[in-house]
Amino acid sequence: MFRIKSTQFSHFLCPILFFVISFLSNANQLLAQQKNDLDEKRKTIVNTNDTLVKLSNHVFAILSYGKDGNVPEAGNIAVYENPNGLVLVDAQWVELSPKIKKLLATVSKKPIKYVLNTHYHFDHTDGNKVYGKHGSVIISHENVRKRLNEKQVLSIFNLVQKPYPFEALPFITFSDSLTLNEPNESIKVYHVHNAHTDGDSFIEFMNSNIIHTGDVFVRYGFPYIDNDNGGNIYGMIEATTMLINYANDSTIIIPGHGPISNKKDLVAYRNMLVTVVTRIQDGIEKNLTIKQIGELDPLKNLNLASVELFNLERIYSMVKMKLKLKE
Repeated sequence: MFRIKSTQFSHFLCPILFFVISFLSNANQLLAQQKNDLDEKRKTIVNTNDTLVKLSNHVFAILSYGKDGNVPEAGNIAVYENPNGLVLVDAQWVELSPKIKKLLATVSKKPIKYVLNTHYHFDHTDGNKVYGKHGSVIISHENVRKRLNEKQVLSIFNLVQKPYPFEALPFITFSDSLTLNEPNESIKVYHVHNAHTDGDSFIEFMNSNIIHTGDVFVRYGFPYIDNDNGGNIYGMIEATTMLINYANDSTIIIPGHGPISNKKDLVAYRNMLVTVVTRIQDGIEKNLTIKQIGELDPLKNLNLASVELFNLERIYSMVKMKLKLKE
């Protein structure tokens, strides 16, 4: 009878056990990724309520709210109507495109000529897959196209944004700014550096004095700052300060999420960001630990509707890095 010594059996079994353990580990990672994928969110996003609001003779906004009145994960859309077709700023989700098209039909039966993306996040670009397929020209900053063309991980949400198909990618990109000279309106698109992401743009309807800010400015509470993909709170402060200095009291501001706003709302938002940074910086300069800074609560008395997206460790690291660069 053939016998295997215990040492021989051990050498024989170890590689098999290693393979099995590795396989199970990789399988669990894949299952976790699938479970946390955006496809799970698509099941609930259809409950979003979209409302069309007229802002000027030719400019409208589609504002999104959940059934409970809260701001959902669907970005606000700006709409410009002219004799040649419609221009959209941002595109929400594929699942919401039937609702969006019904609202657009009340404005014009003409096709969507351009779609401008304020940044790469799914809740503002997912609809590219519908509009690009039907001939709309998608325009964005060059970093948006780069990120949409690759898999992205939004770690704070533990979500994976898969690469977009070719027809959903921006066809025209720019590095600094771009102007669409449309009938009755000049639409200026200009990049703001390393704010919410590394590819943010403000879109201004110059004749109407209306600006869509993307998620550099939002009204749901403390903003999501995607520092894994180029975002930085100092860039957010710089961009909003620039816009405050540029806007006037009559400027209509469409935030990435939330109600139509004005310059005063923008000032309050910028002041909130500055306060948070100042409190964390003061703690660092007093040699407090991050735990001690957290106990002092950098968001204290700021009356934010939501603090779910505030991540002390991330903001702390940004402030720490800024102070180090000043040394």
